[in-house]
Amino acid sequence: MRYTHIAFDLDGTLIDTQDTFTYSFAKTILELKGEVVSPDDLVRYFGLPSMTGVEMVGFDNPEGALELWEKYYREMADTKSKPYPGVHEALTAIVAAGLHLGVITSRSRDEFDYDRNLNPWRPWLETVICADDTERHKPDGEPAEAFALKAGVPVEKCLYVGDTLMDAQCASNAGMDFALACWNGVPAGVPAAYRFASADELLKIILS
Repeated sequence: MRYTHIAFDLDGTLIDTQDTFTYSFAKTILELKGEVVSPDDLVRYFGLPSMTGVEMVGFDNPEGALELWEKYYREMADTKSKPYPGVHEALTAIVAAGLHLGVITSRSRDEFDYDRNLNPWRPWLETVICADDTERHKPDGEPAEAFALKAGVPVEKCLYVGDTLMDAQCASNAGMDFALACWNGVPAGVPAAYRFASADELLKIILS
């Protein structure tokens, strides 16, 4: 097998969190700014560090807005967030093959820690890079570089699996190969060494 370490993005890659993200953000904007925003209009912030999204929207008190947003996000996560079909079985097979799993995410460490969807996989996630762990974030290559450094392997032995252009650019800027998750259709203009639309296709890429 070409790769020894597989790094996964979380939101939109392993876990379908788009509705949780957009609906909780829309509720936060309504409460603090009095503006009715369609969740569909907030998809463009998906994949960014939460504080970056808050700052882009322009709240008077960004820290307070982030705290309220995280409150609503947690309240909605149990009903709106769920792993994509076949993901658990794919991760089980990857671990059984002797490969090392990890995460490169724009979530904060707190956001990573409280997600109950991750609990079955936490023992397998040997190397985790959150937004708190790097000075620069996606699409900069620093998160991918930090992953390889923390894992103690060359970037050439790592594969980053994500679902956005920012994920692809992060991998490319670090010299790491990238596999694009196309669960919800093929994103336009995203360069990738591999593309997959099912867990079985992902396994073929990683275990070949």
